[in-house]
Amino acid sequence: MQLIGKKIAIAIAFFLISTVAFTLVTPIANAQSTLRLPTHAYIAVTPDPVGVGQQTLIVVWLDRIIQGALIDNNIRFENYKVTITKPDGTTETRNWPIVIDTTSSAYTPYVPDQVGTYSFFFEFPGQVYNFGGAYQGATYLPSNASTSITVQQEPIPKHPDTPLPTEYWTRPINGQNIAWGAISSNWLGGAATENRWQIDGSAPKSSHIMWTKTLEFGGLTGGLSDPGSTFYTGFSYETRFNNPIILGGILYYQRPLNHAGGSGGTTAVDLRTGEVIWSRDDISVSKGQLFNFDNPNQHGVVGGILWQVSGTTWYAYDAFTGRSIFNVTNVPAGTEAVTEHGEIVRYVMNYNARWLALWNYSASPGIAANLANPWRPLGKSINASTAYSWNVTIPNLPGSQAPTIIGVIYGDLIFGRSSNIALTSVPRETPNPYTLWAINLNASRGAVGSLLWIKNYPAPANNITRMLAWQPIDPVYRTFTMTDFETGQRLGYSLDTGEQLWGPVGEFRAFQYYSSRKGFPAYGNLYVSGYGGEIQAFDMRNGNLLWKFNDTSSGIETPWGQYPLQAAAVADGMIFAFAGEHSPNTPLYKGYRVYAVDAFTGEKVWDLTTWSASGLGTSLAPVAIADGYMTFLNAYDGQIYSVGKGPSAVQVTASSKVSVLGDGVLVEGTVMDIAAGTKQPEQIARFPNGVPAVSEASMTAWMEYVYQQQSRPMDVTGVEVTLSVIDPNNNVYEIGTATTDSSGMFKKLFTPEVPGEYTIIASFAGSNSYYGSYAQTAIGVTDAPEPTSTPTPAPATMTDTYVLGSAIAVIIAIAIVGLLLLRKRP
Repeated sequence: MQLIGKKIAIAIAFFLISTVAFTLVTPIANAQSTLRLPTHAYIAVTPDPVGVGQQTLIVVWLDRIIQGALIDNNIRFENYKVTITKPDGTTETRNWPIVIDTTSSAYTPYVPDQVGTYSFFFEFPGQVYNFGGAYQGATYLPSNASTSITVQQEPIPKHPDTPLPTEYWTRPINGQNIAWGAISSNWLGGAATENRWQIDGSAPKSSHIMWTKTLEFGGLTGGLSDPGSTFYTGFSYETRFNNPIILGGILYYQRPLNHAGGSGGTTAVDLRTGEVIWSRDDISVSKGQLFNFDNPNQHGVVGGILWQVSGTTWYAYDAFTGRSIFNVTNVPAGTEAVTEHGEIVRYVMNYNARWLALWNYSASPGIAANLANPWRPLGKSINASTAYSWNVTIPNLPGSQAPTIIGVIYGDLIFGRSSNIALTSVPRETPNPYTLWAINLNASRGAVGSLLWIKNYPAPANNITRMLAWQPIDPVYRTFTMTDFETGQRLGYSLDTGEQLWGPVGEFRAFQYYSSRKGFPAYGNLYVSGYGGEIQAFDMRNGNLLWKFNDTSSGIETPWGQYPLQAAAVADGMIFAFAGEHSPNTPLYKGYRVYAVDAFTGEKVWDLTTWSASGLGTSLAPVAIADGYMTFLNAYDGQIYSVGKGPSAVQVTASSKVSVLGDGVLVEGTVMDIAAGTKQPEQIARFPNGVPAVSEASMTAWMEYVYQQQSRPMDVTGVEVTLSVIDPNNNVYEIGTATTDSSGMFKKLFTPEVPGEYTIIASFAGSNSYYGSYAQTAIGVTDAPEPTSTPTPAPATMTDTYVLGSAIAVIIAIAIVGLLLLRKRP
């Protein structure tokens, strides 16, 4: 974060300096070599005051720009010098033998280490113009300037960082919230995500569904003679939802058209809500780009670009609107990579001519002809046939086959082969020997294009087919892997030397034979999955088995005995694997699922009923993960799913609203799931009072009930609500907790302790499925009324007592006589 702060400070300073410098320049016409040009020097040191150990920025400049200075030439002022005098009288200097900036400004960070006054003296010694032309021999006269700052013991406060959100958040992210880069990300497709490892941001830690959207007719057809008939899913060679992209909080996907998997156009929807932002029937984009363009006149990511590739022509579309921007023609074939700035480049190798070149369309004429020009490709058709950043000679790479690039670590090395040991779906004879090599791309360790190593390896015994895995390169421990087709065992080799480090290792179930191509590295581990119905994790340093996940028994439901498990992506410390297979029959087997598994322990994090949308040989489910959400297509119902942490809503009431001190008050309310999916027509019709929020333990079964037409679970547990009050004396205290039921309702009886007005707060802290929420209500409590006294009657006199007693006796006697007469009747 400090580094980012420094860059921002320097950028602001540079902008101000450039503005001033350009404003102060007055061109001199008809200049002669005898000119003596006065200069005025300036120096600023900020901040002032500053604390010991805190960074300052020293900025110096002249009021003139040296005649003819351009970004792409070497005409510059020279020999700036700043002398720094510390409080104890000692000095330091900062020198600029050549002032790189064309505007005559220079800057450097400085950290004071003493309390007191620091003095800064900037001097320009003068300079004779020696760059030819009309100004040859002209003299820029000397000048100087000085300033001082106060350094104190206490650090000056910095602007506080905005912490990570604890509430539901959306795009756009405020540009000041730098720390939020830890939870935000994009999934750009193409070379940016071909290794299926989402290094940035967060991923869902729960099976909570945000929304679903029907992509096409899916699921059971109904009404046919075959009661189990289902709609076509595209298996195996017309994959739906292929190459999904997430850019800036928007999901982009290709729509199918009847049987074809991606001929129906492109749709852009909000990642969090599924709301359609734009849709076009005439384009099918396959990758995105975020290019962080930076030159003296322009800084920042130039919007977002979506690319449609057709032969050697790339068509660029604005990611925000879907409108056409420009196109690039004559794109060469090559191995694609993405630079740290987001440039899409290709390594192009012509082995017959023994050259290797780096193609970069961003360097094409018409986009940015030199460093001073801003990014302006709008409306252009750009011929990129000559857009090469460099071209170098490469060495001989002899072998049994023409050399082929296997993979690239950008700016580091190219890994390649000169034998036919590529990924295969059938056994074949391994060349003996087979040849692998690596070429240097890092200028700090030698010439770019030079050979790092080339090795011949003996073919394995027993006619084993040794081949490269689907994604063989591990950039963490700089290892590459190979696979023995017949056994599925793996071997590890050093990317730096080609030496074998470990293997063959691994024991696999028999059906794993059909998945010998599977496996990719992340976090320095190799994750292998497939028809064996398990995931195995191996340490890329030594091949040691770290863990197995194999809780996938299918009983009699499938011929495999286990649900085939195909790893699709890794993100946020989890590996996401989908059950699926090549060309399945209909109806699809029951019980297929997606699993989120801890990438370091092998423990299940969550799962959900889903059938992978890919039926290809590697069965890599098309997914996209960004901003904490994962999107995928479920072949069971033909719907797109977005899974991740969603918003919640608490409601609370209390009765009686006004009560008497000593009476109980019933606090009740609900906690509801308010993700966009709960507002879909089906969910509104089925849950007119809203969809209740439930516990992590109940989440999967509940989501399958709410969104997948499965049976309502009978053992649903809700979420915990904390109930607090602010009493009439402004004391805040907790009155207890309550857990919601399957309807989302909670309740709690409490007795207020003092009379007056109370605020009652119901808080849900949130979970891996929901962001927290709260609500409040109010009650009044009055004092109990004082008891009223009843008048005591006067005592009766003796006469009154006698008369009353006699009257009663007479009445009783008459009653007894009457009873006897009734009994004597015949």
